[in-house]
Amino acid sequence: MASSEVWFAIPSANPELCMRTLPVWRERGYRVAVLQDRVRADVPADFVMRVDEYHGWAWAVNRLCAELLERGATIVVSGGDDMLPDPGHTADEIARQFAERFPDGFGVMQPQGDTYGLAQHYCGSPWLGRGWIERMYGGAGPLWPEYRHNWADNELYWTARCLDALWLRPDLEQRHEHFSRDGAEAPAYWTESVAKHDRTDAELFVRRSRAGFPGHEPLGEVRRFDHDRFRREYRALAEAHLAGHHGLPWAAEPIVDRMRAALDQCARRGLMRVGIYGAGLHTTVAAAAFERAPVELVCVIDDDASRQGGTALGMPIVSREQAAGFALDAVVLSANSAEEKLVAAAAGLAGRGVEILPLYTAPRGDGAGMPDQGADAPACQDGFRTGPITCP
Repeated sequence: MASSEVWFAIPSANPELCMRTLPVWRERGYRVAVLQDRVRADVPADFVMRVDEYHGWAWAVNRLCAELLERGATIVVSGGDDMLPDPGHTADEIARQFAERFPDGFGVMQPQGDTYGLAQHYCGSPWLGRGWIERMYGGAGPLWPEYRHNWADNELYWTARCLDALWLRPDLEQRHEHFSRDGAEAPAYWTESVAKHDRTDAELFVRRSRAGFPGHEPLGEVRRFDHDRFRREYRALAEAHLAGHHGLPWAAEPIVDRMRAALDQCARRGLMRVGIYGAGLHTTVAAAAFERAPVELVCVIDDDASRQGGTALGMPIVSREQAAGFALDAVVLSANSAEEKLVAAAAGLAGRGVEILPLYTAPRGDGAGMPDQGADAPACQDGFRTGPITCP
């Protein structure tokens, strides 16, 4: 596969940033395409598409992909003008690996070396095969175009994953130089085009995900979309975001139900002194489950030293070492985006006989994790209670 068949294609309203990042892509063997609307300038690109109106990132990527297929593209890599290519491999080298994995081009590959901003949970800088571009959404393009910006990459992640067409590559890094990484102020165009539409984008994702992403069906594709896999593995990130950042109580229901089921399970098993691991957004969203809890909620454990010594929801925030002195029977992990890390971090407590109860990660079979609830479990809400806290 010639490197000229691999394009990096993005919309951009920031010519200055393009001047810094696009040459790096070209040096690694990618051809570059940029869509511009109101802000137009000469940038180091092989192709510039200029439009009068901008309808969002997903729409722009679809427009660019359609044009680039006409120009012979086999793979289109997308993302933003603040992203950089993997420094250790050329476009040609990665493209050959992609072609070996997806001979028909029906696939999505996501480098995961950079996990900033929970990037391991979505396809924010995806490699899109020609087959995926040509066939997804009935041939309309690789992305669902109704998202303005955020959450289109989450739908891409889950449609590809549930069609068994997603390749996650933690060995590759496409660094995201997002302005928030260094605490910089949000650019005006980002506030207008991204932040302004975040709530409606997240709500759209929730509606579509619960319905199995209607309209995703690829042309001529016989493989089944595994919605059960979504129900098993999804961690309600959009719901937590809507509840925590936009104050929408309905969005918290799946997380509250999951936490309440875990506490009820503790009570049935006689695990009465319970700690909550994680003082972040997930615990805040789950707070309704702590009202009239059937167990004694003793403390909140958090590894952030700046939080320790304070309180959260009426409980003291302590370190893992301090938690060992609270005579806990169980610890419920409360972090949907980083639960695997908490499982590992809580190993010391487990070694002291404390039951470690993840809400999302499947039980390991070594005493950590919740068994099935049984027939007296509360009813599922929208199919989101998955993993060790299961529905009968």
